[in-house]
Formats: sequence, C-alpha cells, structure tokens
Amino acid sequence: MRLLLAILLLWTVTANAATPQALYSESCAHCHTPGISGAPKLGDRSEWSQRIRPGMKLLYQAAINGVPNTTMTARGGHREMSDADIRAIVDFMIAAAALPKSTLTAAARYDALGITDREFIRLDSNFDGALKPAEIKHDRALAGGFSRFDRNRDGKLDVSEYQALEMQLERERAAVTVDDAQLVAMVRTALRALPAFPEKEVKIEAVSGAVVLSGVVPGAAEARRAWLATRRIAGIKTLDNRLVSGELLAWD
Repeated sequence: MRLLLAILLLWTVTANAATPQALYSESCAHCHTPGISGAPKLGDRSEWSQRIRPGMKLLYQAAINGVPNTTMTARGGHREMSDADIRAIVDFMIAAAALPKSTLTAAARYDALGITDREFIRLDSNFDGALKPAEIKHDRALAGGFSRFDRNRDGKLDVSEYQALEMQLERERAAVTVDDAQLVAMVRTALRALPAFPEKEVKIEAVSGAVVLSGVVPGAAEARRAWLATRRIAGIKTLDNRLVSGELLAWD
C-alpha cells in the first residue's frame, strides 16, 4: 500500500511539473506572443538580440524584480513562481529567438564582467565595461566630474568609479537648499522643456526637498525622460519617480 501511495505521489508531482513552455503559455504569452505594450515578441530575433546584449543576468534580474515604469512587473505579476521558474521562462524565450552564436557569445562576455548597474549599462554603448568621455558627453554633470573620478587615470570610468561619481553628484545636489515651491517650479520648467512631453499630466510634490513625480504618461520612455530631465536639479534631496505608463492601465 505504501509503495502504491509513493508511486501515485510521484506520478502526481511529475504530471504537475510545468515545463518552461507551459509556464510561458500560462503566465507570459498574453504579452510576449503578440508583443504588446513594449514586450519583446516571442521569436523576434532582432528584439531579443538587443535585450540579451548586456547579458543573461540582467534579463533574469528584469524578469524577477521587474523594470520600473514599464509593463514588466516583478515575475510578470505571478508571485507564486520561483526564481528558477522565471529563469526557465527567460531561457525558453531566448531559445525561441534562435539567436546566432556570436550574439550569445557577446552576451556571455558581458555577463562575465559582473555588471548589473542598469544606468551604467545604458551608457556603455559599446559594451566594453567602461565609460569613455564620448559616452557621457550628453550629461554635463557626469562629463564635468569625469576627470575627478577617473582615479587610475586610464581615460575611462569603470563601474565603481561611475557609481562613486553618481553618489557625489547626488550629495552635491542635496546639499543645496531650495524652497519647495521654487523646487516644484524648477521641475515643472524642466518637464515643460521636453519636446512633445505631456507635462500637464504630471503632478509634482515637494516636501523638505523630497520630490515626487506622479501621474500617467503614454509609455515607459516618457517616464524615463522625466527622470532624466529632473534628476540633476540642485536642491532635490530625493527624487521619487512614480509616473505610470499608460500601457500598464490597459491590463486593469
């Protein structure tokens, strides 16, 4: 009898063990099969080639923890799934894209650098693991601090040097005291200067220098543009970007 029960239990567990494809179909297909709301479409080689370029670790991190201001919520909104389940789904989607070996090799090479700082990776346009002056020239604050934080004088910033520079810029920004009403006006002006940005949809609050942006914008790109435009404003102690992509509301 005990043997029979053990066999039945093993059969039940095996039968209920979802394959990566089944997990994908149940939890991720509604976005990734049609490729809606910015989700990379299953089998789209071009899109997945871009997503995997910084390495698999970042893809896993995005799927497990989510990406702020996008439709990619933590675990796709399925809290019951384990990290292993999520990684298996990501592996399934990568396999479905049938990426060339050169793309996978390049991703593995970047993975080996151990870099997970999203902002650093966004700036690292040639994916060599270092930031050169040309890669940060659009950000005057970063460019201005380059020589101070290129501590080994090799003409580039590694991850630790970049992070130290960002921390210093935040300290310098927070050290300035600005009246909250004036701070709100400065943030509003910065948003109004962005081309085709729905500035009127954004609510700006400031309490003792702590600034909160809230409201609904068309997509994740607009939420990021707002953050980039305001993050260096002197007097901001903390900046909380709570802007919601309108794409998210389509699923409510």
